[in-house]
Amino acid sequence: MRIAVTGGAGYVGRAVVQRLAERHEVVVYDRQAPETEVEHVCGDILDLSALTKAFEGAEAVVHLAAVPALGRAPDDELMETNVMGTERVVAAAVANGVRRLVAASSDSTLGFVFGQGRIMPEYVPCDEAHPVRPLDSYGLSKAIDEEICRRYTRASGIETVCLRYCWVWCEREYAAIESLQAQPQSFIGQLWGYVDVRDVAQAVEKSLLAPGIEHETLFVSARRTFMRQPTLELVRQYLPKSVEVRNPEQFVEEPNLCLLDCARAENVIGYRPEYDWEECAG
Repeated sequence: MRIAVTGGAGYVGRAVVQRLAERHEVVVYDRQAPETEVEHVCGDILDLSALTKAFEGAEAVVHLAAVPALGRAPDDELMETNVMGTERVVAAAVANGVRRLVAASSDSTLGFVFGQGRIMPEYVPCDEAHPVRPLDSYGLSKAIDEEICRRYTRASGIETVCLRYCWVWCEREYAAIESLQAQPQSFIGQLWGYVDVRDVAQAVEKSLLAPGIEHETLFVSARRTFMRQPTLELVRQYLPKSVEVRNPEQFVEEPNLCLLDCARAENVIGYRPEYDWEECAG
């Protein structure tokens, strides 16, 4: 399959391109050259004509290019890049008859990550039905991106998958694990969740290949939190008492279970996290 990847030279993009290039023909659309030896088109995601030309012959598109977090650019620049970039990427894909598009969303859509304690979950573990209430420009941009994908699926029939992955880890986070575990109060917004970059790449490939999809929005995380402290202890200590704990029996089997529910990703695309901090930090 020929797959166009925007942002293929970025942090997540490098892992995605490396995995996809093992089994597919990949073209990277990015202002920087990718590490993996694949076809590269230098361009900006705000350039619709360049995108349309770059996607010629592609059967699928993976859209990763974005301002990757709050504070990396002024709010107006972040919104223009993330929102209008996604609009033009999906429009270019539709113009080329692309069958499926997989886009990077974020758990920031929920509002917790950058909410500074003003937004808390209604219940945990959070699934895709949980209300989306971003307070910041980054979370808002990703929530709008999801709506852009839904709109194009309704209007044109392009199959779209939005992956709400959480804090993406590689070697540097694993090397700092003891420091991170020593400050649980600093990661309440993230609900102590993370995902290995290689598992994000797995989720992307499986989203491209899974049958029977029109539109899906899916959480992607590791199976467990990165804390040694049991998850329900963290919930009782750091979250308001009003937060409902659903299916508490699942924490008996896995006391450190993550607070993002990936059951839908498991059922729809066959996602199973393969990497855990305890093995990777060793």
